[in-house]
Amino acid sequence: MFNYLFNDSYNNPIEENINFTKGTVGSYLINMDKATERLNLVLPIIEQLGFPVKRIAAVDGRSLGDNLDFVDKETYKNYFKMYPELGTIGCALSHEKALREFLKSDNEFAIVFEDDVEFDADKLRAAIKNAVSHKEFWDVIGFELIHNGTPIKVTDDFACYLTNIKDAGCYLLNRYAARQYLQKFYPIKMPWDHYYTASWEFDIKFLGIEPRIVRQRGLPSQIKTSAKPEKFKNLPILIKNACFNIRREIVNFIYNAIILRRLKKNIKR
Repeated sequence: MFNYLFNDSYNNPIEENINFTKGTVGSYLINMDKATERLNLVLPIIEQLGFPVKRIAAVDGRSLGDNLDFVDKETYKNYFKMYPELGTIGCALSHEKALREFLKSDNEFAIVFEDDVEFDADKLRAAIKNAVSHKEFWDVIGFELIHNGTPIKVTDDFACYLTNIKDAGCYLLNRYAARQYLQKFYPIKMPWDHYYTASWEFDIKFLGIEPRIVRQRGLPSQIKTSAKPEKFKNLPILIKNACFNIRREIVNFIYNAIILRRLKKNIKR
């Protein structure tokens, strides 16, 4: 609907298994090879959900080197007043890996985890099963989000957000959403957790669960570098940053208000 704000490219080849099994859910856990302590903390809880689990070896941004032609550093700087950290780029690439593995799988849905989340397995399992049984309402459900987001209940179970949200520690998505994300994945212009919540970019329905049932453990970040990135404070960058934030809030409100109206209208039928 509003696919003009960030990326316009649709040239990202995708390998997909079209003979998937309907109603199936696969778990995809993003975890760095060296982060065994995190893995040992979160994997047993994810396994309690009862869905098959595939570990995705996270991309360590520090290993990327200088060949970053797939990153639009200047636009990133205009959006966030700083150049992207290598860890932030690696995080985005890790989620890309998870989405690609999902589309090659036999699953109709994927629940993607970062390795620093915690939750009650019974509550999350029930929420996932309920979401799958009402799959017509959504394309993505963010279970771990920050910012209030001005949630408006679509039903007793699902909420639509009229203002900004972010974070990607745990989300459920269908195949359509995964394809949409991958088709417009490059060039990287912002952190993944800011990008995937921009539902208007992908013509998807992004909903959440209120109150939220997944949270971060508060572990030290693995994507931050030791040096604090320089923030640009010159007037042209500040103006571009302000314009970006204003545009995002306006488009977010309009798009999700339309989605909310459509969903409520469909429920009444």
